[in-house]
Amino acid sequence: MKSWIYAILFCFSAQFLTAQVKFQTKVSQKEVQIGQRFRVEFVLNQEGSGFIPPSFDGFQVLRGPEYGVSTSLSNTGRTFELSYSYILSAKELGEFKIEPATIKVKGEIYRTEPVNIKVRKQRSKAQSRNQELVFLEAIVSKRNVYQGEPIYGKYRLYYRTTYNGLSIVKQPDFQGFFYSKPQENSLKIGREVLDGQEYAYRGLDELVIIPSKPGTFKPGELEISTSVLYRTGGRNVFGQPNTALRELKTSVDFPSINVKPLPSKGRPQNFSGAVGNFKMDVDLSATEVNIDGSISLKIRIEGNGNIELCDLPKIEFPSAFEVFDPEIKERSAVGPYGMRGYKEIEYLLVPRYSGSYKLEPIQFSYFDPKKEKYFRLESEAYEINIKGGPQQAQSGNSKTPSGEVSEAVDFINKDILFIKTTNSTWKKQGHQFLASSAFWLILAALVLIALGLIAWWLRNRTELKNRDSLRVQRAGKLAQKKLRKAQKALKDGDAEAFYQELETALYGFFSDKWNVGTSAINKDYLQEQLKRSGAEEPQIKSILQLLEKSEMARYTGLKIDAAQQDFELATRLLTEIDKHL
Repeated sequence: MKSWIYAILFCFSAQFLTAQVKFQTKVSQKEVQIGQRFRVEFVLNQEGSGFIPPSFDGFQVLRGPEYGVSTSLSNTGRTFELSYSYILSAKELGEFKIEPATIKVKGEIYRTEPVNIKVRKQRSKAQSRNQELVFLEAIVSKRNVYQGEPIYGKYRLYYRTTYNGLSIVKQPDFQGFFYSKPQENSLKIGREVLDGQEYAYRGLDELVIIPSKPGTFKPGELEISTSVLYRTGGRNVFGQPNTALRELKTSVDFPSINVKPLPSKGRPQNFSGAVGNFKMDVDLSATEVNIDGSISLKIRIEGNGNIELCDLPKIEFPSAFEVFDPEIKERSAVGPYGMRGYKEIEYLLVPRYSGSYKLEPIQFSYFDPKKEKYFRLESEAYEINIKGGPQQAQSGNSKTPSGEVSEAVDFINKDILFIKTTNSTWKKQGHQFLASSAFWLILAALVLIALGLIAWWLRNRTELKNRDSLRVQRAGKLAQKKLRKAQKALKDGDAEAFYQELETALYGFFSDKWNVGTSAINKDYLQEQLKRSGAEEPQIKSILQLLEKSEMARYTGLKIDAAQQDFELATRLLTEIDKHL
């Protein structure tokens, strides 16, 4: 009988205890350094309203309040937890108090107990690490670089406890940099001893950035959220330490980058922004060709550096050749080595006139950041002989062909006119020109001339139409070439790679059209040039929106669903805009 009474009393007491209102302050640590972040939570085990936080004197509020609600069931019944959390940073040395927060529960006001926080001097990095269960590190290959010099960076997560998943809260914006990620994942996991403390680590992300302008840049902060397992301080009935999951946020600033401008001293006139170490190969298929043949000229730039952003050499061909749209091939990769790859362009030349023609040496210049010096690569000059066709007309003051004499006679202000001594042709009286043989000859000549003019007009009209059609086709082919990598990423279902390649293709298209480096093109310049070229306002707006969407895709993780529509829009826009350029 007594056992039943005790059981009933126990149940009532348990229910009574769970029904008590508990409103308390929890802090991630009670001893912090100046500038160190820490978390403060105000937790209530009932539903409440009218929460009023303390003033947080002596601290800077970095984020909050963040509102959270959780419920769970156990053998003692249902538990409920309402929380308001803040991220604070200590501003001054000394001891400070987090004053009570208040909240209303069923018409009554409840207050938390004050909590003392001690703020000490900033410890060394080693001492700080030993106090943390989880922390981030940002590692870069170099911090002092030249404009256009690739930088490799990566993030690592170090931990000495079990963690349960993670999510990215905030990422750097990398304003002023071109941004790319390795195609192959080289992230590692392992263990490392730091300042006497062993940590497990895993790579989180890696990237290559290329500064587009000089200056000192702070790309920003990476912040992640994860749940970690920690010891509560108590022990269970078996004597083992009690553990619980706690949400933890940790962050790290991407190291600041000092970007030096490229030196003006010694800069070649044809320098287009290539930074790194490159080599050039030039291959001309033949130096002698018949008028019905053709020649191919292939130029290949290869090396380590900002190969994606540098321009291929511009060539002036003799007018004796018809030059077809070149075929361009390119491939690049990024990783711990920075960026490396090649660009190749091949021209098809069809001779129009016979003779001997000179192709000037082809030049390519680059800046080597290690040697801090400009270098110029130059091919040999080529002499091309064409046989079996018509000669090209000489420009300038050409001589009059032999056998023809040009004579001008001015009768104005002449006092004496010469008397003609040769016999004239006399006509018989009554002879009529109309219906004569001369009349019919002249009439036939006029009809033939008229028919010739009509045929010439019709042919030119057809050629103009064909030329416009050909131009549209070429514009479409050029757009497709530029968007080829984006199309591959679209087929692979990789949204991030698609929008990255889409951005590169758009800037590359206009860079080729205007013969300027991609580093010189920004949105303002693009908008101004398109307006001058006569592009329509909706087209300009759509191009700028595509570029903005491509930039945002790096950080917001756009889905692949809209990518097909954006690809078709980009292809159509480039084809249409090419008519104005």
